[in-house]
Amino acid sequence: MGTIFMAIFSGSAAVSTAGVTYLRDTDPALKFGCSGAAVLMLVAVLVFGNVMIARGYPWATKLVAGYLGACLLFVLPMIQYDLHTLVYGSAVLFPLLGLLLLNSKRHREMRQKLLEIRHLRQAAIAKRKTG
Repeated sequence: MGTIFMAIFSGSAAVSTAGVTYLRDTDPALKFGCSGAAVLMLVAVLVFGNVMIARGYPWATKLVAGYLGACLLFVLPMIQYDLHTLVYGSAVLFPLLGLLLLNSKRHREMRQKLLEIRHLRQAAIAKRKTG
């Protein structure tokens, strides 16, 4: 759950800080539309990645790690803007904590257990189809 929350916070921090840095001179309606589209895209990627992790697919971990890495790389150049230190620091800290939690021993054990469950589910489906 911590990884999911850090990913949510990372995406929201990236989108909100983009509104006051990269998109600061744009029309408010356009800024709202771009922010809304970005949030929808980030939510779709995050939900898909976490559902695939829960279904036992190891490649989905790379998707969530890429999501967190993209949020981090998107926020890092914002240091040139005069953002409040706490805002910028939290926008950098959230993806780093998410990557740390994604690489933790407990998360790796959970993913291994979910992979085993997927293999058992596939074996049961195959046995039911043949028998």
